[in-house]
Amino acid sequence: MAPQIGTFDIAIAGGGPAGSVAAVLLTRAGFRVALATLPPRGPRYEGMSSRVAAILARHGLPLEGIGPAAQRHVSWGAFQGGQNSEHLADRSAFDAGLLGAAQDAGVSVTYAAVSSVRPNAGEIRLADGQRLSARLLLEARGRRAPRKSSDRDRADLVGPDTISVAGFAPPQAGGIETPRIEARPDGWVWSVPVKRDCLWLQAVGSAATLGRKGGKAALAALWGTVLSDIPLPARPSVHAIAPRLAAPDLDPLCPRLGDAAVALDPLSGHGMFWAVSSALMAVPIARALLAGEAELARDFYRNRVAETFWRQARVGRDFYREAGFSTSFWQQRAAWPDDTPAHDTDIYPHVSKRVVVQDGFLARREVLITRDAPGGAAFTAGQEIVPLLRRLTGQPLPDAARFHSTVLPEAPPQAARAIHQWLLSQGFTEGAQIPWDTTNRETDSCNYNPAA
Repeated sequence: MAPQIGTFDIAIAGGGPAGSVAAVLLTRAGFRVALATLPPRGPRYEGMSSRVAAILARHGLPLEGIGPAAQRHVSWGAFQGGQNSEHLADRSAFDAGLLGAAQDAGVSVTYAAVSSVRPNAGEIRLADGQRLSARLLLEARGRRAPRKSSDRDRADLVGPDTISVAGFAPPQAGGIETPRIEARPDGWVWSVPVKRDCLWLQAVGSAATLGRKGGKAALAALWGTVLSDIPLPARPSVHAIAPRLAAPDLDPLCPRLGDAAVALDPLSGHGMFWAVSSALMAVPIARALLAGEAELARDFYRNRVAETFWRQARVGRDFYREAGFSTSFWQQRAAWPDDTPAHDTDIYPHVSKRVVVQDGFLARREVLITRDAPGGAAFTAGQEIVPLLRRLTGQPLPDAARFHSTVLPEAPPQAARAIHQWLLSQGFTEGAQIPWDTTNRETDSCNYNPAA
């Protein structure tokens, strides 16, 4: 029998942002948590959006290795010039900071490779022979986590095979003052200054360009296809980055977080946001599963995971189309996963039932489905939306002052104004009757169809 490190409420395999953030939040919620991971290794940089930094700050989590926001220069078909901004994230320092925060919170962190995750046995086996036992396991090993066998043959659940090769490059390889992203005939390039005289350069291309070569020769072939005028970095960082829906259904013995559930194309810039935001669902899902409410957890997980995958896959497809190239690299990615619009503009406001998070627990509630909230909105400014709108059935939406005095007198003025403004942002109009359907036309639906 392998030696047992301990028995916990929850054991997590993987200590990237999804696993470490989940570990901290679960410990704060009162669970005894263990986490197994290898320590951060080697230099690696990526962009982080301001909303990720805001989430981490809101939860009192460290931002080690995160630089100030800088405007990104884009050269992408019709998009030329400054577009959005991003923070440079030193992933080694950032990941180490989150793992340190987990230890400070009381998480039992073991630095060892995970050899297997065994949900039926309730244990994580480590490469050194030790094991972690827990009432509930969480899979957070990112793209290293195995896909569910039942979905391996679904071509629409895995995007075109794509490889990222990155490393340090001299300043003449690109702009030295600002992050840059550029579409090229056989791939795309991201560069960002990390030191006074050094860039971090990432080339993304098709795995087909690796051919049958091995080792650095294969990497040099891919790198040269995208960046023919720049030598391959001496110590390249290589990752397979094809988007994939790895686990559309919840395993009630071992839920998945981050890339282990949905791995997104880094082009979308949504990967880190998904890793951190998926960690936020760990506490309510764990509470539901350990309380015997598996059905709530299954519905919540499926809607969150499937909707994230399809929305980001289609947004990425549209962005690839904007590059304007007709080479194989771009044609494949401009056609996957389908031709369904990323944003349905024909949604008529109506009510559905969804599982939502309320005060840290899962609950089934009526939500309002609109064009801008296709996943459903249950609350705004602390108020439940559907009961509020039922007060207006058959009546026009009043102006902000009358909305407060006649519809929501019990709320503070600031909250009433915020709710009124939110209704306007969803397409409702002052003086017009609320154009919505109070009949529940859907129940816990999502875009993923396992029989398709």
